[in-house]
Amino acid sequence: MPLKILTTLKSKLDSYSPNGSLEDHPQAAVLIICYESEGELFIVMTERSKNLPSHPGEVAYPGGKREKNDTSLIQTALREASEEIDLDESKIKIIGEIDTLKSRFGLSVTPFIAVANEKLSLKANSNEVEDIFHIPLSFFTNKPNISEKVTNYKGETFKTPVFNFEKYKIWGLTLAFTINFLDLLDIKFDYDF
Repeated sequence: MPLKILTTLKSKLDSYSPNGSLEDHPQAAVLIICYESEGELFIVMTERSKNLPSHPGEVAYPGGKREKNDTSLIQTALREASEEIDLDESKIKIIGEIDTLKSRFGLSVTPFIAVANEKLSLKANSNEVEDIFHIPLSFFTNKPNISEKVTNYKGETFKTPVFNFEKYKIWGLTLAFTINFLDLLDIKFDYDF
């Protein structure tokens, strides 16, 4: 079954027109890495180190800010993933990109979709990553545990959905990218916050 999912994903990405990075903002990129194992599709996520100055302890995709030497945002995503989770880029294939979103700190973040042929051997760089975890697609298709979080930003208070997977809380930009990714597979959610 997941083989069909990967085929669907690839064909959807072939006809998808991402909005592209926001040129007048600082640039960043992330990798959404998927692979099949035991009849299931998995997505790789990280929990950021609690010692980081920005977003400590939050769930994120591997990635980060573009540096001067990066020739493209794909290179940014690969370099950051190599630094954070010891990704061997020869083990993955980037099959597309989805819509860039602006973080609440004004960063233009572009997500790239990558496929691996197997579960990867990854190692967390403890300076940046607390943990690496793998979410099965079935978590999202079997009524995931969704709660709400009250967030304050620039003096405004708003409610935001949180997907609770094991001990991890997926919300914010990471959740927005995840929902856009799952939308490609026609997986949708019903919550009203």
